[in-house]
Amino acid sequence: MPSRIAKADVNRVLEAAAARLLEAGGRDGRVSRAEVAKALGQLTGTEQKLVDVFFRFVDHRDFKAGAQVTKADLDRAVAYAKEKLVAKYDLNNNGLSRAEIEKMSLTGRLAVQLAKELKAAAQTPTSPALENGTSFLEFREALTTPVSKTAVTEAGQVDALLKKQLIAACHQSSYEDVKTLADAFGAVDEGEFIVREVKDRATGERYTVIDYGAGDSTYGAVFKKGEATPLAAIHDGEISRFSQEG
Repeated sequence: MPSRIAKADVNRVLEAAAARLLEAGGRDGRVSRAEVAKALGQLTGTEQKLVDVFFRFVDHRDFKAGAQVTKADLDRAVAYAKEKLVAKYDLNNNGLSRAEIEKMSLTGRLAVQLAKELKAAAQTPTSPALENGTSFLEFREALTTPVSKTAVTEAGQVDALLKKQLIAACHQSSYEDVKTLADAFGAVDEGEFIVREVKDRATGERYTVIDYGAGDSTYGAVFKKGEATPLAAIHDGEISRFSQEG
C-alpha cells in the first residue's frame, strides 16, 4: 500500500458520497434523513460509514428545523470538504502522508480509507479464467467449488443488489429492453436464473455469477462480489471480458 494518497483520489470519493446522497433523495432533488437511512441499508463497509458521516456533516452545516438537504447544499459541502478537510492537511502538496491523515477529521479519514480500498481493489489481479473465448464450463471448472448455488425464480429471493445484477445479466442477451425485475423473470427461459457465489482459487477473488437460458444457449454475467456492473458477459456459453479502459 503506498504511503501517500493523492488528494484527487480522496476528492473523487467525496463527490461519489454526495452522488449517493442525491440519488437517495429521488427525483425531487431533496434528501431527507429517512431516505438516507434507507439508502444506508444498501451500502456496506467504509462506503456506508462515509455516506452516513458525510450526510451528518452536510445536515449540520445547513441545519434548519425540518429542513432537507438539496443538491446545492451537497455541492457547497463537497467544495468545503475538499478545501478544509482534505487540501488543508496536504502541507507539502505531494499527497497525504500517514502523519497528515492522522490529523484529519473523521469524514476526511473515512474518505481516505475508502479511496485506498478502491485503489487496492482496482489493482487486484483478475482470474485467468476470465479470458475471452473461455467456455462457461471451463470458467466454472477453473474456480473453487461454488460457495453457494441458487435457482432464483421469484421476487422474494431478490434484494436490491441482486435486482440490478439480474437486469444487467439480461442485457447480455437480446433482452436489452428489460428494465424491471418482472421484465427479467419474463424474459429468460422458465423464468429462472442460476446465481452462483464462487471463489477463484488462483487469486482469492470472489464473484457472483448469473446465468440463464435463452433458447438453446446460455447467457448471463460475471460480477465482482458486491458490485452491480458486470466484469464479463456470458455470450452463447462463452466468457466475453469487458474492456477495463476509460
